[in-house]
Amino acid sequence: MSNQIAAPPTDSAYIAHLWDHPQLTIAIFGLQANSPEAFAMYGAAGIPEQMEEALKNAPGLLGVRFFAEGNGGMQLQYWHSHADLALFARQMPHSAWWKWLNDNEGKGISFYHEIYQCKTAEAVYELGSVPVGPATFCKTSAVKGGEGRSQERQRRFVEAAQEK
Repeated sequence: MSNQIAAPPTDSAYIAHLWDHPQLTIAIFGLQANSPEAFAMYGAAGIPEQMEEALKNAPGLLGVRFFAEGNGGMQLQYWHSHADLALFARQMPHSAWWKWLNDNEGKGISFYHEIYQCKTAEAVYELGSVPVGPATFCKTSAVKGGEGRSQERQRRFVEAAQEK
């Protein structure tokens, strides 16, 4: 993941150039632990540390956000393309994590995932917003006249996808 992106404008709302990623794929991975023991079992398996290391070097991974949620947590991952995500999923250590899950089925811990292949996308940050999500991996620029409507911003995404 690259963090070599210029700082966003500080004097206006700004937009992340998601049209530079016309095959953008978003993956949501969630963990649900039904007891403190189940959560401890997951931690003892070393998966959180393995995952952190594997994601640092995953080709095509643009960014990751972590969220606490209910009885577990969730990762929101931004991928350059579905092909990049699929390649990562078929390799170690990812395949070992799914084996661990299957071996521990019914022991109070479960996972879920959602995969979205974006057809259009936008990320707009109002004045004073600290960069998060796409603003951490995309170029940004001040919102210009004519870009104030969602349809116009998303049109740029569609046009970029058609060009590639």
